[in-house]
Amino acid sequence: MYKVGTYVSYRSEGVCVISDIRMEAFNALGKSEEFYILAPIKDMNSVLYVPVNNEVLTSKMQPLLSAEEICALADELREQYMEWVSDSRARNSVLREILAAGNRRELIMLVNTINDRIARSAEIGRKITAGDENILKRAQKMLVDEFSVTTDIETEEDLLSVLDGTRICSSKDIEELFSSAK
Repeated sequence: MYKVGTYVSYRSEGVCVISDIRMEAFNALGKSEEFYILAPIKDMNSVLYVPVNNEVLTSKMQPLLSAEEICALADELREQYMEWVSDSRARNSVLREILAAGNRRELIMLVNTINDRIARSAEIGRKITAGDENILKRAQKMLVDEFSVTTDIETEEDLLSVLDGTRICSSKDIEELFSSAK
C-alpha cells in the first residue's frame, strides 16, 4: 500500500502525488470505499480517485524511477521493438491502448518502433502516417514528462539520445521539484 506524499506515475495522467487516502462513497448504494487521492503535478487543482482495492487501477500506479533505473531501462530496451501491425486502423487501436495504459516499457518500445519505421520509410522516400506521428509525439511527451522529474531529460531530443545510447542521463534533485509543486 502506498503512503500519503508518495509520487507515482499514473497512466497517461503522468506524475501524481498521493495527497490523501480516505473513505469515499461514490456508488448509488452509499457504500464507502477507500481511495488513493492523486494530484497530478502538472495540474495540482485536478484530483483523481483510485480505489485502493481495485488491483487493475492500482497496478497502473508506478513508483517513479531513479535516473539509474531509467538509464538501465533505456539500455535494456535499446533494440526492442513492437511487432508492426500493417493495417493502420488496427495499429492505431493498439498504439492508443499503449498510450492509455502508460506502461513505460511499452512506451519506449513504441518510440523505438515508430522511429525505426521513420528511418526505413525515409530510405525509400516515404513518410509515416500522421496518426503514427501523433502517437509518437504523445508517447515521447509522456516519457519526458515522467523522466524529467528525476533526470535531466527535458526534451524529446534528450529522450531520444538516451534511448539510442548517445547520452547518459543524470539525476535531478527531486526534493526541490516536489517542494515547489506543493
